[in-house]
Amino acid sequence: MTIFSAFKQYKGLPREIYIIAIQRLVNSIGGFVYPFLAMFLSVRLGLPKDEIGRIMLITAIVGIPGSLIAGHLVDRFSRKPILVISSAMTAVIYIICGFLGYSHTIPYMIILSSFFSSFSNPASGAMISDLTTPENRKQSFSLLYLGMNMGLAFGFMFAGYLFENHTNWLFWGDGLTTLLSLLLVVFFVKDTRPSKKEIEQINQSDRIGEKEEKGSIFAGIKKRPFLTMFVLINAVITFVYKQYGFIAPFHLEELYPNQGAIYFGNSMMFNTLIVIFFTPIIMLLTKKYKPIVNVKIATITYIIGFGMLGFSKSFVWFFVSVFIWTTGEIIASVNVGVYISNHSPINHRGGFNSIITIINQFGRSFAPYIMGKYLVGHSNSQGWMLTAIVAIFAYIALSAVYYGEKHYKKIVK
Repeated sequence: MTIFSAFKQYKGLPREIYIIAIQRLVNSIGGFVYPFLAMFLSVRLGLPKDEIGRIMLITAIVGIPGSLIAGHLVDRFSRKPILVISSAMTAVIYIICGFLGYSHTIPYMIILSSFFSSFSNPASGAMISDLTTPENRKQSFSLLYLGMNMGLAFGFMFAGYLFENHTNWLFWGDGLTTLLSLLLVVFFVKDTRPSKKEIEQINQSDRIGEKEEKGSIFAGIKKRPFLTMFVLINAVITFVYKQYGFIAPFHLEELYPNQGAIYFGNSMMFNTLIVIFFTPIIMLLTKKYKPIVNVKIATITYIIGFGMLGFSKSFVWFFVSVFIWTTGEIIASVNVGVYISNHSPINHRGGFNSIITIINQFGRSFAPYIMGKYLVGHSNSQGWMLTAIVAIFAYIALSAVYYGEKHYKKIVK
C-alpha cells in the first residue's frame, strides 16, 4: 500500500466537503494565535504561568454561552450565516490585536474573539453531519482534518520566525487568512439545514442514532447515555492532548533559552507533516475498527507520547514523542466526530454539537488552568507525568463505556 493508493478513499465525497477542506486549509495557513498564545502571554507580556492559565481558562469558558446560543440558532434557522458571521468577527478582532503591540489589552481581545469563535463550532459540526452519511463520514472527517493540517504545515514553517521578529503578523496573518477562506463558504457552500423530506428519510432508515427526536434536546441526550459518557471522557482526553500546547513551550524554553518559540514551531510543523503524510494510511488501517475502539488506541499513544517527555532532556525525544502522539491525534480527531455524528438526532444536530462542544471546552479550559497551578510548585517533567496518569484514567473509563455499550446492544437484540 502506498500513500497514493490510500488517497483513493477520498474519491466520491460530496462536493461541499472538498470545498470546506480547501477552506480549512486556507484558514489554517494563518492559524498562529492559539498555538502561540501561552508563549505570547509569557514571553511578550511577561505574565506568570498561573496567570496565563487563568486567562486561557476564561478564554475557553466564555465560549460556553456562545455555543449554547449557536446550537439553538443553528437548529431553528440555518447553519451557514452563523458560521460566516462568527468567523468574520473573530478575524476582525485578531487584525485589531495586530495594531496593539504588546498591550495588556490583548488578552481581553482574545477572550472576546473566543466568544464569537464559539458560534462557529455547532454550525460547522451540524453542516458536516448534514453533508455526510455513516458510510462516508470517516473519509469526510479525515479529509477535512487533513486539509486543516496541510494549512498548519505551511503556517508553522514561518510561525516561530514571526513570533521572534514580527509578532504583530501572528494576529494579522490569522485574521486575513480567516477572511479569505470564508469567501469559499460564502460563494460555494450551500446552507445544509435538513428539509422535512430529508428528516423523514432518516426516520425510515436504519440510522437509529440519527433519527428525529420529538422531545427536547435534553430528552435526546438522556436517551443516549453512552454518548454522554463518551463525550465526558473525551473532555478528559482533550485535557491531555492540550497539554502539549501548554507545557511544551515552557519546557523547550527551559532547555533552549530564547530559542523555545522556534523549537516549538518546528515540533508543531513536524506534527502537521506527520498528519499530511500519514493520515490517509492510518485511516485506511483503522477503517474496519469501530470509532470508540480507535479512540482507545489514540489514548494509548497519548499515554506513551506525553509520558516519555517526563524523562526527555533533548529535542530529539520531543520529535519522537510528537510522532507517537500525532498518530493518536489523527485517529481521535476523525473518530470522535464520527461517533458523535452517528449518535446525534437529525433535528438537534446544532444543539447536540453545542452541548458536546461545551463539555469538550471544559477539557480545553482546565488544561492550562490546572496545569498552570500545578507547574508553580512542580517541574515541567512532573507536569508530563501527571498528563500521562490522567490519560491512563481516560483509557480505563473509555474501556468501560465500550464494553458497557457492547453488552447493552446484545441485550437489546
